[in-house]
Amino acid sequence: MNFMRSRVLAVSSLPIIFSTVRAAADSYYGEGLYGWYEAGPALVENAKIRDFFGEDVVGNRVKFDTGFHFGLGIGREITDYFRVELESGFNYNSLKTIDAATASSGNIYRVPVMGNMVLQYPNRTRITPVIGAGVGAHWLSLDAQNIELESTVLDDSSSTWVFGYQGYGGLRYDFNERMNVGVFYHYSVADGPSWKFDSIPGGNFKLNSLRTHTLSLTFGWYF
Repeated sequence: MNFMRSRVLAVSSLPIIFSTVRAAADSYYGEGLYGWYEAGPALVENAKIRDFFGEDVVGNRVKFDTGFHFGLGIGREITDYFRVELESGFNYNSLKTIDAATASSGNIYRVPVMGNMVLQYPNRTRITPVIGAGVGAHWLSLDAQNIELESTVLDDSSSTWVFGYQGYGGLRYDFNERMNVGVFYHYSVADGPSWKFDSIPGGNFKLNSLRTHTLSLTFGWYF
């Protein structure tokens, strides 16, 4: 009798056990885990030179051609209205002109690594407004192919890490429960990049900041 009662009790407990395991799994692999890709044009504001190997050119403007931006990231919905994200990507812009430079040929490549906090407003429609802000670091590579300013000629490449931050906003359209598309604007700042070059010892090429505007189309999904 006790044996039969134990079997009945064990069988009746199975749904509770499975529900507990499933709840634990959902808390880790829940619907709130998501990822995305994005791509679009990248426009860098005019920068100012802080130092160019000691030459008397502090304050000279550096202009950039419009480039492109590719991004990707992963995030987690903490609540219906709040998310946290880890974002990276790749940006490319070429040098256009440098004030007083005889030649200004070169390219800048940027890889951000950002942690974001995001607010969203879910509603009865499939369109969700989103705003976010983040901080982190930027890896910046300068490929100077021929920059001639005053008596210095630079034909070399170098890379550096700098502090960065950003703000963004946009609209996301959920066309089913798992996937979405969107349009987003980003404003990001790489603060005070400074590059040293082996070919010109004892100096550096330093800018005040790189301030980038991007407009991206996004494709996202829930895991």
